[in-house]
Amino acid sequence: MKRPQRNLLIILSACAVLWLMLMRLPAFMSIWVSVALFVFVIGLVSWARDFMIGRYRSSRRQWRRAAESYEKFEQKLLNARWSAALIPIYLSMYTFDGVAVTRNNIAQSLMNLKEFDTAVRWLRSALQRDPLYPIPYVNLGTIAALRGDRETARLEFRRAVELGFSPTGAQELLRRAIAKANQTIGKALDKDE
Repeated sequence: MKRPQRNLLIILSACAVLWLMLMRLPAFMSIWVSVALFVFVIGLVSWARDFMIGRYRSSRRQWRRAAESYEKFEQKLLNARWSAALIPIYLSMYTFDGVAVTRNNIAQSLMNLKEFDTAVRWLRSALQRDPLYPIPYVNLGTIAALRGDRETARLEFRRAVELGFSPTGAQELLRRAIAKANQTIGKALDKDE
């Protein structure tokens, strides 16, 4: 079983156990447990507000500000002794390492700003934390394709697929990146004429 399937099974199992536990408890205890979980989640969201703000800013295409928010969260996460309790905030079927997820998100923001060299450094840093995390390989492949290095792009996407990333998703992302690179080259050639 590949890691994403195993992680998804862990996530679903935890949800099922929680649901069964709440269903088996008397009604008043279920309410108290639900309230305690709600307070816990509110506390997590409050502590991880920089991560949430980064996600919001990414959705609004405010890439620079998103990267700054993610960097603040990464520093908080590196200094937290209880970072395992934060897993529900950055829950991913590809990794449970929040620092790796955050560094990948920083790199994605930088990719959108076309700061590819800096993005590659962040992606390599994410892979140092979790070498089995396939999303940084997808992003490295995208950067390679955008730079016109198709062989490196294919290699990086292949690594991502070997680690559990969807083969059809990888093919589609690679196709889009190559098409975007070709479009950029075509525009540059048009300007030269």
